Order: sequence, then structure tokens, then C-alpha cells
Amino acid sequence: MSLNSLDRLLQAITQLPQWEEYRRYVEICDIWSTIVPEKAASHSKPLYVQRDLLWIATSSSVWAQQLSFQSYSLLKQLNHGLSASPLQKLRFSPAQWQEHPGHKQSSSPERGQGFFSCTDGVDPPEKSTIPTTTPEEAFQRWTEAIAHHLNHLPLCPQCHCPTPEIELERWSKCYLCITQYWQTKSLSNLE
Repeated sequence: MSLNSLDRLLQAITQLPQWEEYRRYVEICDIWSTIVPEKAASHSKPLYVQRDLLWIATSSSVWAQQLSFQSYSLLKQLNHGLSASPLQKLRFSPAQWQEHPGHKQSSSPERGQGFFSCTDGVDPPEKSTIPTTTPEEAFQRWTEAIAHHLNHLPLCPQCHCPTPEIELERWSKCYLCITQYWQTKSLSNLE
């Protein structure tokens, strides 16, 4: 009986027909970062393949939605790169992101930025890490943190209210002004 290296044994085992889904998964993982933009790749990770359906964990529901909008083109690119049978569908979900080993939490200032986010790269006041003793003190710190945050936000060019940068980048005004604009525009179309 000859001694085989562990690598050779694993290679032989993974070539068995029962391991076809695993080989397919490994192939998907190898090409995932090449078909997905770098930023999206850091916020997503293929989990498993089940009945020609690829489940992908995302760091947030925002990334799940963003990638689901691109699912047709991603599926097309994945199937082009796969040597085995093509996938039928992609499913994105943030549910298993924390459970999945190997993902990295993003530490960039963009982490947590959402549509109506109050974390637009502004650091909270330093004393917020000190525990509070009374509800009044906690409320006072919270109002100070909100005021500090609002003082560092740019102003909406229309109503001059503090507005998260992401809203200004998207609509050039705050969400209240753009909503009002859309409502008046849709009403004028009805007349």
C-alpha cells in the first residue's frame, strides 16, 4: 500500500460524481470576483448551489437588492464561465452573511450609508462612549449627537435644510424637496 498525500486524496474524492455540486460551487467561487465589481464582491459571497439555484449572502439588504437588479447579467456571465450545466437563478440574501466564515466587515466610511442614513461619514462626539446614568442624560447626549451630525451635513439648495450627501448626489436636493417636485409633476401630468 503506497502513501498518498492528503491533497491527492482530496482531489480524488472531489472527482467522484457525488461531489459535482461542490466542484460547481468551487468554480463559481473562483469566477465570482471576476464578474462582480470589486466593491460588490466585498459585500457578497456565494453560499451554495441547490437545484441550479445559486444562493449568495450579502452584507446588507441594500446590496441584496442592488445585486438582484443585476442578476440577469450576472447569471449570464456566470453561465458563460461555468464548464458544468448552467445555473437557472440567483438568490441574494443578507440572512446568512454573519454566519458565513471568510467575509470581512467593511471599515470604510461608506459602510452603513443608506438612503436615509444618519452615518454619512460624520463621527459622533467623543463622549458618547461614556455610559449614561440617567434617562435625561442619555436624551441630552442623543440631542447633542443629532445636533453635531446636522451641523456637519451640507444644506439642500432648495429648502436649505441639512441633507445627507448621498441624497444631494442622487437628486441634487433633499428627499422632501424631490418628493414634493415629483408630486407636483405627476399632478400637472394629470391635468
